Amino acid sequence: METNTTNASNYIARWNSSDKYEVQGPWQDQHVVDMGQRVCSCRKWELTGIPCRHVIAVLFDKADNGEDVGELYTYVHKVHWLETWKEAYSYKVEPIKGRIMWPVSDCPIKISPPPHRDQPGRPKKKRQRSMEEKSQSQSQTQSQSQTIGASGIDGHGPGGSGKLTRKFITVTCSKCKNKGHNARTCKGQ
Repeated sequence: METNTTNASNYIARWNSSDKYEVQGPWQDQHVVDMGQRVCSCRKWELTGIPCRHVIAVLFDKADNGEDVGELYTYVHKVHWLETWKEAYSYKVEPIKGRIMWPVSDCPIKISPPPHRDQPGRPKKKRQRSMEEKSQSQSQTQSQSQTIGASGIDGHGPGGSGKLTRKFITVTCSKCKNKGHNARTCKGQ
C-alpha cells in the first residue's frame, strides 16, 4: 500500500464521466479506473484486492476536489481486513483422540489405492540395486584392490573393477583375418 501511495503522486487523474477516470503516468502509460465497479485497466486492483497506484491517484484527485473519499483502507478488499481474519479464526478447533481410540468402520468395502501405471518415457535398462548390494560390491572392490593392485587381471580395469578395457587386447580384421588392425583400416594385407 505504501509503495503504491508513493508512486501515485507521479500520476495525473482526469475525470471522464460519472465514476470513470483516465489516469496518465510519467512513462506515457495510461489506464482507465472505474470507481463504481472498482475496476482498473491494469487489473492489479481486481487480482490482489489492494488499490493500485492508479486508483490511489484517483482518490487523491477526488480529495483535492473536495469529495469525501474516506480512509484508504476501505478500498481494500475485505479479505485483507483484520476483522475478516478475526472472524475466520474465531472458532476453536477441538482436539481429537489418538488413532487407537478411533471407532472401527462397519463399511464392508475396503478402499484400495488406484492401480499403478508406468510413467511415459524410456525405461531404465540398469536395475536399481538395493543398499545391501551396493555395500557388498564396495567391500568386494576394496578387498580385490588390496590383493590385486592397480594393474588388474587379464585385461580387467584398474583395481579389479570387473569391467573389460581395450588395453592389451589385439584386434582381428574381419576382411583379411590378420591381427593388429580392423576392417575399417584394412588395406588388403
